[in-house]
Amino acid sequence: MTDEAFSLAALVLCRMSDAPRIADTLLSLAAQTRRDFEIHVIVADGEPSGMQEVRELVGTFDTEFSTRVNVVDRTQIGSGTPFGSGVARARSSYVAALYPDDVVFAHWAETFAGHGRRSGGRALSSPVAAQVVEAAVTGDGRFVTSVERPKVSAPMPFDLIEHLASPPLQLRGLALPRLAVQRVIVQQIPPAAEGWTVRLAVGLSCGIVDTGEVTYLHRLRPSPADGASFDEVQWVSDRRTALEVLGRCGLTIGPDFLSSLDPSTPSRREPHAEVDLLRAQLRQAQDAGRAHAEAERRALDRVAGLLSSTSWRVSAPLRALGDAARRRGGKPRTP
Repeated sequence: MTDEAFSLAALVLCRMSDAPRIADTLLSLAAQTRRDFEIHVIVADGEPSGMQEVRELVGTFDTEFSTRVNVVDRTQIGSGTPFGSGVARARSSYVAALYPDDVVFAHWAETFAGHGRRSGGRALSSPVAAQVVEAAVTGDGRFVTSVERPKVSAPMPFDLIEHLASPPLQLRGLALPRLAVQRVIVQQIPPAAEGWTVRLAVGLSCGIVDTGEVTYLHRLRPSPADGASFDEVQWVSDRRTALEVLGRCGLTIGPDFLSSLDPSTPSRREPHAEVDLLRAQLRQAQDAGRAHAEAERRALDRVAGLLSSTSWRVSAPLRALGDAARRRGGKPRTP
């Protein structure tokens, strides 16, 4: 894929009440080192007053950035999900979802563009940093305070078995081929299973390339005390429906998928650990080589010493005859 063939659309997904929560998200998009990408803010439950609040927020940025932001009322473009509506509006070859309170680092678009040129049409994945935060609203605005340090999970290449057993998920840290996504989201997928289904479809049909660079920060609130989670019974039903949808849309398996299931395929989950291991093995080999050279030198010295000692003992009788001949003033007889 050439640089001209790669283009990216950022889809900021939110509700009307989330307008203050996407301020930092938009700020992080405005700070990108690469700026030739689309930006769509998809408001799930738009009403005139709420839409105006979002547009006013966008208007607080400089004109160069604000004119690139397209604020979309999802209810005005069909009955699809916010993500599906954003994909329908996008014109770029790749789409990436962003969520309220989350931010992307300044090299986010640059990283996806660089890897996109070499991806061969596959999806792109970057490790996501997660950080627990707390938010407070004062007269001066909304402020987000860190509670814990960011934690980065190891890169997770697409694994069919692991994915089928995974819970619902969102599409953080991914840049997805738009045409491959469109083929799936036009179907009636349960909203709770949308992210899970899209990643499964893309992983099977296109494959997913890990960039190895952390570009996305997921800022999440502290877990509730009661440990509330998703409804597992409902999730089983939604997952079954999603798989039936994929079965109807004629999904094809990409050329790289079956080889990725081979257990002998080198893992890409911890490339830095593998490099460190190779370096350690190289140091061990160098140490072994030096020890072998030293042992060889000592052996050669020993052989030379033995040869010298043996020659001296063998020549001793001849030396004795020579000494006797010199004392008698004659030469020894040759037998």
